[in-house]
Amino acid sequence: MNIKKHLSFSSLRLYLSSIFRGCPDNRQKAKVKHNVHDAAMCAFACMHFQDKSFLQFEKRVDEALHPENLKQLFDIQTIPESTQIREILDNIDSEQFRPIFKEVFSRLQRGKHLEQYQVLPGLYYGAMDATEYFSSKKISCPGCLTCEHANGDITCSHKTLQVAIMHPGMSQVIPLMPEAIHNFDGKLKQDCEMNAAKRLIPKLRQSYPKLGFIIGGDALFSKQPIIEDVLKNHMHYLFVAKPDDHEYMMTYIDSARQVNGVHSISCPQKDGKIHRYTEVR
Repeated sequence: MNIKKHLSFSSLRLYLSSIFRGCPDNRQKAKVKHNVHDAAMCAFACMHFQDKSFLQFEKRVDEALHPENLKQLFDIQTIPESTQIREILDNIDSEQFRPIFKEVFSRLQRGKHLEQYQVLPGLYYGAMDATEYFSSKKISCPGCLTCEHANGDITCSHKTLQVAIMHPGMSQVIPLMPEAIHNFDGKLKQDCEMNAAKRLIPKLRQSYPKLGFIIGGDALFSKQPIIEDVLKNHMHYLFVAKPDDHEYMMTYIDSARQVNGVHSISCPQKDGKIHRYTEVR
């Protein structure tokens, strides 16, 4: 496979290194053993080797990958332990990493790799969904989302809303900058996926002003406020619509079906199921 120079490991590593060196560090310099750059590059190395956790990555470095090799490959001076990596990264504003998503996307676009992700001429499908990346009943912070259970226990968590460009014929996805779902100072009501979507959609348009988006998501997003935000930002949408949530629309479709105002296509699946797609005219 011929990899463009600007998409090579060396080129991407140098770019990430320049971003990480520019991240502010508010710690007292006299007490700093591991800088932000080295901690962030270790996190990148963990993802590069597809380790499931920092602990597994730490074990890999000790057993399979000599520390000196890691330092040379990723331009690292010192290697923090897994707990130290977390502590250092927790103090970095995620907005510091926004340029990375835009730059990698730009490089894919420049290398003509993006064209194969078009689902329709000039249009790209961006799947939008939330994911939880931290949960605990013992550890919390002011930004944590909280969930009180029937037995009185409270679970604290961190979530993020992510949009990734996908294509049914491609096994790789292209993630775009996610939007954190967290509680803000002075806000009485908890943050949620809907509010995060309202923040994320205009940011996507701002970051990629000329890209043709089809925003996709589950039934949570097929509501008027989100649809209006999508249209306002000159995007298309493809959301799941459940009959119980969209009674008027289902009534309209049933009426159209009776007067032959719909066109249906049946697509048999390998598991024996049949997917039926209906176009209302």
